Amino acid sequence: MPDKKKIILIGSIPPPYHGSSIYFNNLLNSRVREVFDVTHLDISDHRNLDNLSRLDFTNVYLALKNQYLLFKMLQKIKPDLVYIPIASNFLPYLRDGLFIIISSYFSRAKIITHLHEGNYFRDEFYNKSNSIVKFFIKKSLNKVNTSIVLSENLKRVFESLVNKVSVCPNGVEDEFESDDNILKPKTEHFIISYLGNLFESKGILDIINAAKIVSEKYDYAEFHFAGDWSTKEGNTKEKADHLIAFNKLEQKIKFYGVITGNEKKVFLSQTNIFIFPSWYPYEGFPLAIIEAMSAGCPVISTKDTGAIPDIIVNGKTGFLIEKKNPQQLAEKIIQLIEDSTLRKQMSVRARARFEELYTLDRNINKMITVFNEALN
Repeated sequence: MPDKKKIILIGSIPPPYHGSSIYFNNLLNSRVREVFDVTHLDISDHRNLDNLSRLDFTNVYLALKNQYLLFKMLQKIKPDLVYIPIASNFLPYLRDGLFIIISSYFSRAKIITHLHEGNYFRDEFYNKSNSIVKFFIKKSLNKVNTSIVLSENLKRVFESLVNKVSVCPNGVEDEFESDDNILKPKTEHFIISYLGNLFESKGILDIINAAKIVSEKYDYAEFHFAGDWSTKEGNTKEKADHLIAFNKLEQKIKFYGVITGNEKKVFLSQTNIFIFPSWYPYEGFPLAIIEAMSAGCPVISTKDTGAIPDIIVNGKTGFLIEKKNPQQLAEKIIQLIEDSTLRKQMSVRARARFEELYTLDRNINKMITVFNEALN
């Protein structure tokens, strides 16, 4: 039996919990380890979400330390492939671009990058950067063998920047595979849920404004939030608290904090409709949406945001609405409350679409294929 190819996976693991750290943790602990000889360069900063992309002493120290550790790994391991998730703003990309350049100059490894975000990389970061930054981006990406994006519509992000672009939709573990209760009414209340970090740009205030409209018509509707507040979003939390108090929604809205494991499974199993009205500029392929689909939840989310329009089939597995439009969000929630037949049809289709496209096994198999294609 031939020796396994050696690969270095560069990435951070939770905490804090956000889409790319959760995805990387799943990848790191997957069947990839059976197929390849894996070494992990752990670049985690386990402080809270406020420190992501911030210019401070700790982040600078970690960046320099990790560049050195990568150099030492390359010398010791002599990898066949290096995998590097990349970011869409300057300071994190400076670190990632240096990972690419160091891997290129100090090894013969094939280099794969993975963008967990959407069009922001091209439309805002690259196109609006000055000539020096553009040169650095082009110089580093020119050394990449394959860049992975999250959907077909995102292949344009690396047009003329990278030789090969591969599409690999995200995937999550199927926690509901043998759950016969997916399509049954959940509780005596009608529960509309959100799962993710509590940022204004994730649509948190839009949900609360929609909750006011929905609750005026349906007293039994409840809105459940699971996720963490960032201190950077202190003003958003104040606005949320004010809206809840002003509209007397204290009994209609519940916050659960960060949930994982079985707690998350119970949360989604009790959800009648899942909502994710994000306009977050770095939105890519939200794991929360496909987790909700795995639980048989119709999903209401936003048009023109990352890969979301590729995940949700509008009118079939859920609804796509305009950004920053709580009225439209409320209307779609009310439509699904009132039309139980449509809700059940969407539930069945969402679950089927998840099984067909977005399981973790399918994702890992695709990643292994992309790795092997680069190596060959």
